[in-house]
Amino acid sequence: MELKFDPNNPKYKYIQTPSELDAALEVLEKDPVIGVDVEGTGLDPYTSTLLLVQLGNEEISYIIDARKVPLKEFPRYKALLEDPKRIKLLHNAKFDYKFLKVQTGARLKNIYDTMLAGAVLTAGLVGKNPSLKELSFKYCGIDLEKGVRKTFANYLGEITEAQLKYSGLDTLVMFPIFKAQVEELKREDMVKVAKLEFASTLAVAEMELRGMCINVPKWKEVIAGLEEKRKKYADEFQELIRPYYGTNSVDLFGNSVDSMNVNSQAQLMDLLNKRIGLNLISTNDEFLKAVDHPVVNVLRDYRKYEKLISAFGQSLLDKVNPVTGRLHPDYNQMGTATGRFSCKDPNLQQIPRNSEEAPFRKLFNPAPGYKLVTADYSSFEMRILADLSGDANMIKALKEDLDIHSYTASLMFNLPYTEDFKKQHPDLRQIAKPIGFGLMYGMSAAGLASQIGVSKEKGEEYMELYFKSYPSVRDFLNKLADDAVKKGWSTTPLGRKRWYKRPSPSDPDYRRQMGGIQRQAKNHPIQGTNADAIKFAFVFLQERLEKEGIDGGITHTVHDEIVSEIREDQAEDWAKIQSEEMVRAAELFITKVPVKSDPYVGDEWEH
Repeated sequence: MELKFDPNNPKYKYIQTPSELDAALEVLEKDPVIGVDVEGTGLDPYTSTLLLVQLGNEEISYIIDARKVPLKEFPRYKALLEDPKRIKLLHNAKFDYKFLKVQTGARLKNIYDTMLAGAVLTAGLVGKNPSLKELSFKYCGIDLEKGVRKTFANYLGEITEAQLKYSGLDTLVMFPIFKAQVEELKREDMVKVAKLEFASTLAVAEMELRGMCINVPKWKEVIAGLEEKRKKYADEFQELIRPYYGTNSVDLFGNSVDSMNVNSQAQLMDLLNKRIGLNLISTNDEFLKAVDHPVVNVLRDYRKYEKLISAFGQSLLDKVNPVTGRLHPDYNQMGTATGRFSCKDPNLQQIPRNSEEAPFRKLFNPAPGYKLVTADYSSFEMRILADLSGDANMIKALKEDLDIHSYTASLMFNLPYTEDFKKQHPDLRQIAKPIGFGLMYGMSAAGLASQIGVSKEKGEEYMELYFKSYPSVRDFLNKLADDAVKKGWSTTPLGRKRWYKRPSPSDPDYRRQMGGIQRQAKNHPIQGTNADAIKFAFVFLQERLEKEGIDGGITHTVHDEIVSEIREDQAEDWAKIQSEEMVRAAELFITKVPVKSDPYVGDEWEH
């Protein structure tokens, strides 16, 4: 690829005065596409210092010293970044958006993100978002030196030539990557998918900036209660295992001493196998739950509390931002190969449903004068499966708003469907329910048998009854699996592709790997459509927030649920809007069955 810059000697201009910025903007305002990048002393836009803002075209990068040029007082600069007709090229635009909004007052519009484009073009093959270094080498043959990046951390000195050269190259290299990716997106018919990712990442950036409040004092009380229970089971565990060590385990002062470290895998294996004789191959819970032994039972109880404390204890509270007093999780919108969000720092997707001893979701509350508006999709992936498969029985159940699992059981076991079927035949409904959910994740008959505690033969019998009840579902899922094996990819109605690495027939693990591809291919169009709908909902909701002048914003999302924090007097009206826009997003893909999204307004995340 022909480059319009020299990778070894990139052309840049260091901007340190308003007049120099005016001259740079004079040039950039003629360009339809502008490269944008930032350098800061850290990763947090609220606590770090913005050092540089790089704006460039194909030939030159203008590097603005954000400490010397008052960008918040520069409307011309703001107008350039907010121009909806001009494309802004970025890599990981969400990161730059947050710094630019907080520290310069500019809100990027009309972006192209090389990282997200790279992610959608390799979904299923790589397992992570591509770095700019990787894309530069792939498309341009340039091996970017990224070591200089570390020199910006906590740096408050004068900008060096090495830092300027590094920063300038970051905007220049995005132009050839952009051109190559656009051709690839067209070739794969994925332009619409990329545009959705670009539009939704701006809404995600706004969500992350807003963050959410948690009740820290009550959170600490909950953790203290869990720690007491953890200690109780830890002590009980030590008492139970003492006989196996043939010692009183008492120190010089008469205090009890632990016989072993309950968190050591090696010591646990020694205890469970050599001393107790259980012959286990692992201490993972999937193996332990099959064993009925007092030591194992107490160990599992201890681990339940240990897991809660390690995930949601002080480590989570340490992530409360010192400036905002809120949590600001990091969402990866290409967190899975299906296009679904993942979340970290903290991971809200693993916050458990409320229980009496761990009511964590009750402690996510709005700021004073605001309410939380929560809305999710009802049986969303089931509705997607019904729509995509076109199965007449499943469509009928969802159209008539029947209890889908009771209706499925009635078909499977040839019983009349009644309003109180759940009460009359709870055991049969419990057989049907995991099949309906499991099929969308490629569950096998053996997997079903293990889940409901029956023989593999019985599991196969139940699966066959299910498919006889919904014949089009079987045909649809089988076609998805066959197509993925033939083509090497699967797709959603929008065009979101997931690629598969097909093994060689000579591979000794060939059958297992091909089975994995078939399972993933059955799941991808369903979960991927879920992801597409949620991202459209994000875009629609952000547009409505701005259009309606709503005081508030989206605070978090988990799978098919979106939560907003809205000023109290606007919350009820917004609840209707949030539900309507989520339904509108889903109806872009689902037309054969109704879509439901019931909103709730309150003072807690979970009600």
